Amino acid sequence: MEKSKKTSSYWSLSVQDTTELLVTDITDGLSEEEAAARLQKYGRNAIEHGRHLSKLRIVLNQFKSPLIIVLLIAGVVTLLIGHYKDSIFIFIAAVVNTILGFYQENKAENALAKLKTYLKQEARVMRNGEEKQIDAKDVVVGDIMLLSQGDRVQGDGRIVFVNDFQVDEAVLTGESLPVTKSAEPVAFSASISDQDSMVFAGTLVTQGYATVIVTDTGLQTELGKISSLLAISSSEQTPLQKAVYKFSIYSSIILGLLTLVVFVVGILVGYSPLDMFLTSVAIAVSAIPEGLPVSMTVILAVGVERMARRKGVVRKLVAAEALGGTTVILTDKTGTLTMAKMVMSQLISVAVPAKKLLSYALSNANAIVENPEDAPEKWRIDGRIMEAALVRAAASEGMSYKQILSKRKVLQSWPFNSSQKYSATLIKDGGRILLIVLGAPDVLIHYSQATAKQKKQLTEQISSLAFSGERVLGLASKEISDKEQLELLKKLTLNNLSFDGLITFKDPIRPGIKSAIARVARAGVKTVILTGDHQGTAVAVAEEIGLEMKEGSVLDASELTGLKKQQLQKRLPYLKVISRVTPFDKLQIAKLLQESGEVVAMTGDGINDAPSIKQANVGIAMGSGTEVAQSVADLVLLDDNFETIVAAIEEGRQIIGNIRKVLVYLLSNVTDGLILIGSSLLLGLPLPLNALQILWVNFFADSFPAVAFAFEKDGDHLSVPPRNPNAGLFDPLMKFLIIVIGFSTSALLSVLYFVLTRAGLEAELVRTFIFAAFGTYTLILAFSVRSLEQSIFSYPLLSNKYLNSGVLIGFVLMAAAIYLPPLQNLFGTKSLSAVWIGGVLMVGILNILLIELAKYFFRRRR
Repeated sequence: MEKSKKTSSYWSLSVQDTTELLVTDITDGLSEEEAAARLQKYGRNAIEHGRHLSKLRIVLNQFKSPLIIVLLIAGVVTLLIGHYKDSIFIFIAAVVNTILGFYQENKAENALAKLKTYLKQEARVMRNGEEKQIDAKDVVVGDIMLLSQGDRVQGDGRIVFVNDFQVDEAVLTGESLPVTKSAEPVAFSASISDQDSMVFAGTLVTQGYATVIVTDTGLQTELGKISSLLAISSSEQTPLQKAVYKFSIYSSIILGLLTLVVFVVGILVGYSPLDMFLTSVAIAVSAIPEGLPVSMTVILAVGVERMARRKGVVRKLVAAEALGGTTVILTDKTGTLTMAKMVMSQLISVAVPAKKLLSYALSNANAIVENPEDAPEKWRIDGRIMEAALVRAAASEGMSYKQILSKRKVLQSWPFNSSQKYSATLIKDGGRILLIVLGAPDVLIHYSQATAKQKKQLTEQISSLAFSGERVLGLASKEISDKEQLELLKKLTLNNLSFDGLITFKDPIRPGIKSAIARVARAGVKTVILTGDHQGTAVAVAEEIGLEMKEGSVLDASELTGLKKQQLQKRLPYLKVISRVTPFDKLQIAKLLQESGEVVAMTGDGINDAPSIKQANVGIAMGSGTEVAQSVADLVLLDDNFETIVAAIEEGRQIIGNIRKVLVYLLSNVTDGLILIGSSLLLGLPLPLNALQILWVNFFADSFPAVAFAFEKDGDHLSVPPRNPNAGLFDPLMKFLIIVIGFSTSALLSVLYFVLTRAGLEAELVRTFIFAAFGTYTLILAFSVRSLEQSIFSYPLLSNKYLNSGVLIGFVLMAAAIYLPPLQNLFGTKSLSAVWIGGVLMVGILNILLIELAKYFFRRRR
């Protein structure tokens, strides 16, 4: 068994020290017996990713709403006191809300389940001196793992041998370009991005091959450590969740106190305890907006459906609302802002024309186009990433790679070597013999015949290009004599080269990103790039997408350790780019922004993004990203398009606007019921409404118009800043309207009830009139609540066909409760004549006038 195993510095140890430390054999690998023993000791090479929610868990999640909990408590109380009809209606309200919430969230889970996972579950290792293909879960520490182009690395490992070996580590570090690896140890203090002697689980081999000693598996890998971060990062509640929870707590306390006061006052004025208990239950039922949970669920679900049509899968309904309140987007760079692929960006001529420069470079390429009949952008090219980019670029310039090769005879080729950092080809071009060398520009400059001044200018130009995020290759050539040709065929030596030019490559930004960034900026949403890439690369992308870079706009993660929490919080508002970040850095930044009152959306696609995606108020993962990122995200972008985030924010703001309308609409009715019942009790009158009538109005009649607000689409929601996330559930306008509508209507109905009762009219007829007026005035009011700011005369009154239908259904339900004999017996109602119906309509019209006057007054005051 291996000796006491260190897990923090393999990159700085020699291959021999690593081999001795892990007690393994580079040539033969482990024996099957030893591998089995290590598997038993350390466990399988597996990481528990976030699982898709079970159907039962989705159902149970629906009951986390405080309003639903209050509803259920009311249902149990009414059941215990024998009011079975009331309890049945209350439970129906809870069940309907649960079904709607389950339907939407289960559909999102099913959509995500269809997304392909990034994992490849096999590994090639040496066992007992033989190469074997094994289940990746059976890889153990000390295994000799063999890697080649296209392999997914299945464990962290120390490199023993490489040949032209490059690894794409973007999924772990955020680096946009593949990293060239070597077997040479690096400094102990090297960060993950600079540990060139190591490979890491989850990363992808892009070219070459290597032999690796596995140093860590499972949760001990860098990937596993990130998964552990997921366990300690919390899922932040959205502003709506916080506000609804706070409202529910406060309203429950107030409701409890009011109920207790009514109960005591009733007993003091001579009512029996049983009568007062039943009355208190009626008040409690009237104070609960039974239609609110289902209305909010439908509004969120409709918004989610609209997002789905725009390629955004929302996994949690409340995230749709949170998007509307987003104030900061923390975005990864690679794959989110950029295309996550390499393309040629510039041909910089020095000694030959640009097309000849590209032609020479193609002579040095070794690539195969698998589907040449397709368009170049759809080509599948087998070869090194840079060479594939050269072939595509040549096609776009009208240059055929195949034709260029056919016109030149390759006499000898020397493949790329990571220690020499160049490749070379000896070709016959017409009557000339040419040596073409392609590789690291600083190396080729060294072997060139350029003057010292020229070399300095070229070096400065290369440094500038590299800092701007471009990968730079140099190309040099030399005409070869017959004598030199014979010497070169024996041994390749470079001298007196003509430095012909530079070829640069970059990861291009996504189409439409610049306009999308500008749109969210106009909406008051700040965009900050968090990337594992170098600062120069990140700044270049930031400037290209339109972020205005000023002094203090950039921070490198190396500076984070030297900043105290308060210092970092002061700098955060001015930052646009934070480079070389680790997963822990992302998590820390997200938390600090939330502590500062920001509503944070975090985008990403890699494993390294997952902890901060989970921590953010809204976690956004790319559809092409890792399953780890998707499993903790609230929103998954199936098209990987940043513009979809902009659309989602717009939809989120529309959702917030519609929720505000529903709150005003339903809560004004709640205050109406409370005051109407309370005033009747104080005046010594019989209760004007029973609990069943209140439930019928609150949940059934009023719910259809409330749900119809989900289909409202009004105004440009990206033309104004986001609503203050700390403002609470109600803004001043909403409070004002709820009070005006609730108190004015309840006062009017209370006076009417008192006058009509004292006039000696039939009690059942009067109570039916009050029930009809109470149930229908909000149906008429719905048209005025379509806009909380604008006058009812400034927008098309009947343009929302769903609201028209909802109001019509509400009227039908109220008419059924009043005129159908079976329901008359159930609700204790009596048929109303045309005169009484006229009075009911007058109450509704009067309320429309009152709310329009309130809106006018508020607009003038503002």
